[in-house]
Amino acid sequence: MNENTVKFDKKHFFIVALTIFIFSMCDFLVAYFFQDVLKSPFFFDTIFMIAALFLFGPIASLIEYILFISFTCIKLKILYGKTDFVFLYTLSAFTIILVTWLFIRKKENLNKGLNLTFLYILTASVVAGLSCSVVSGFINYYFANCLFQIEWNFNIFIFAFNSEYMDLLTSSIIGRIPVTILDRVVTTFLGFGISKLYSRIIYGER
Repeated sequence: MNENTVKFDKKHFFIVALTIFIFSMCDFLVAYFFQDVLKSPFFFDTIFMIAALFLFGPIASLIEYILFISFTCIKLKILYGKTDFVFLYTLSAFTIILVTWLFIRKKENLNKGLNLTFLYILTASVVAGLSCSVVSGFINYYFANCLFQIEWNFNIFIFAFNSEYMDLLTSSIIGRIPVTILDRVVTTFLGFGISKLYSRIIYGER
């Protein structure tokens, strides 16, 4: 094997690893700003996870989210003294990554003009949002006692649907759908934009 190739691979690995770490910190800061500072029901905590997905693929994207959720667990441990079920949201992230990847894995589909690119990303966002709502809804349902002890603002959407006519599981899923789909649309398009900017700066791509 050529020595220059070995050096290039090591350099590339270091750049990717550093990028994933920085991306996870960025997602943590975005989530902190929207959730803890603005008290918003939106987290927007997967913008850079999606950017990693476009740039490096699903494994790197999942690693990025695991780092992010680890930082979140540390924050919750400091603020509430426990983290409980929060790490299970990795299942939601895995669902988002898997569904989105099914749409974007063929890069040529994202280079067929602005309209088709927009349609692919929008469709991926909506389908991922619906899928994530179901997975997160089940997590919310089975860990409801822990969930409602933490002042997360999306709880108001769950409470809005929870009544004598709708059980907690159904309301946990339906209550998440509008928030999650909007979150997915925003984060997926931003993640795509960040990935294009990154490729232009780091790799000189157009």
